[in-house]
Amino acid sequence: MFILSELEDKFRIEPAELGRPTIEAVTSVIEQQYVDKVVSDLGLVVTIYDILDIQGGSVYASEGAAHYTVKFRLVVFRPFDGEIFEGRLTKCDKTGLHISLEFFEDIFIPDHSLPSPSFFNEEEGLWFWKFEEQPMWLEVEDAIRLRVKSVKFRKAPNAQQLRNASEAGGDMLGTAANPFAPMQIVGAVDEDGLGVVSWWEQEDGAEDMTE
Repeated sequence: MFILSELEDKFRIEPAELGRPTIEAVTSVIEQQYVDKVVSDLGLVVTIYDILDIQGGSVYASEGAAHYTVKFRLVVFRPFDGEIFEGRLTKCDKTGLHISLEFFEDIFIPDHSLPSPSFFNEEEGLWFWKFEEQPMWLEVEDAIRLRVKSVKFRKAPNAQQLRNASEAGGDMLGTAANPFAPMQIVGAVDEDGLGVVSWWEQEDGAEDMTE
């Protein structure tokens, strides 16, 4: 789920920061530019692990800032395909389930990856799995165990794309109703042991009573 990634980048240290130790000033700039942000094709940066090398420090008279080339390592959140973990169900709609890990919200389970047969109840706004003629509900705030099917990265829409979306009608990209997600995890809960965690805890308890 978490990986260690090495990167190299160039950073500009403002004149007001030059009185600080170089490693502190550089670390502060890296945090501002990377931590809690998604790096395309890499993942969500959780924290800086360490600084490996700092080169440069050239100060240009025209601006007074110092420029460094830095090698550093980051702790990045990016689950691998097939990984199993637990999240919390935050929303249901006709298309599927939306799951949160608290620090990462963009996890989606499409309707075709729910246990079969599953149905969406319009009145309740919830999905349920029909198991031995009994409805097994997936309710908001339930702990959900899922398997990762893919991790998708997207580029932010440009001005023309936003205009096209607006002209086409519906909820515009980048709004609360249709937010842009630079990274999305697509999961599945259509196997034994997956889905609402309490389903399987109840089953385990029943087996223990029969022993």
